[in-house]
Amino acid sequence: MRKVFVKSRELVVPGTLLAQGPFKAGRGTFKEGSRIYSTVVGLVDVRGDLVRVIPLEGPYMPEVGDSVIGKVVDVKFSGWTVDIGAPYQASLRVQDATEERIDLMKTDLRKIFDIGDVIYAKIKGYNEVNQIDLMTKGMPFRGGPLRGGQIVEVTPSKVPRLIGKGGSMITMIKKLTNTRIIVGQNGWVWISGPNDELERLAIAAIMKVNRESHTQGLTDRVKEFIMGHLRELKERGVIEEVPSEGGEES
Repeated sequence: MRKVFVKSRELVVPGTLLAQGPFKAGRGTFKEGSRIYSTVVGLVDVRGDLVRVIPLEGPYMPEVGDSVIGKVVDVKFSGWTVDIGAPYQASLRVQDATEERIDLMKTDLRKIFDIGDVIYAKIKGYNEVNQIDLMTKGMPFRGGPLRGGQIVEVTPSKVPRLIGKGGSMITMIKKLTNTRIIVGQNGWVWISGPNDELERLAIAAIMKVNRESHTQGLTDRVKEFIMGHLRELKERGVIEEVPSEGGEES
C-alpha cells in the first residue's frame, strides 16, 4: 500500500507519520518497516518516491543540485575551501571552477578566487563521509566572484517563501528597491544596491519575510513596508521617484 498522510509543505513535529509504502526516507526522516516518520520540526517535501522534512531551524544540509552562495576561506594547491553555512566546509576543485586548462605549477589560484571572495555555486556532490563538492563552471555571472554587496542569512527552509511563486516575492523586492539579489538555497542571500539606503531597505524586507514567512497576505505587507520607506527616502532626497508597480500576492 502506498499512502502519504501529510500535505507537501505541511509543518510536522518529530514522530509524525508521513508516508507508508515503497518510499525513500530522505533527510529529516527515518523508516520503520514500510512507514516513514519525521525526526525534526519542519516542512514536508514529497518529490516522487522521496519523502523528506526540511528543518525549520538548524544549519543548512546540502542536497546535490542546490544552488548556494559561499565564501572562500582557504586557497589550496588544486582548489579552494568554501564556507556555505553547512556543518562541514565545501571544496571547489579547479576543474569544476573554470573551462580553461590550468597549469597548477604556474598558476596562482588566488587570481581566480581569493580568500574572502563570495561565490555562487552548485552542489555537485555530497556523500556519506560529509564531503561536499561544489561547481561554479557554467553558473550565472560567468562563475566569477560576486563583487561588493552584502550577505544576509535567512532560515534555509524559508527560502521558497522568500523567492515566492514563480519568483514573485524576490522579483518584487528587487524591482522596488532597484537592487541585485541572489538567493542561495543554503539561506545565504547576496544583495547589492545603487546606494546604502536601498541596500538596507532590501535587507529589511528580506528579514521581514524570514520572520513572517508562515503568515497570510505577506506579499502585500512587504510591498507596503517597502513603499512606505521609499516615500521617506524621496522626501529626504535620496531617490527621485517612488516606483508605482509591485508584485502580486504569492
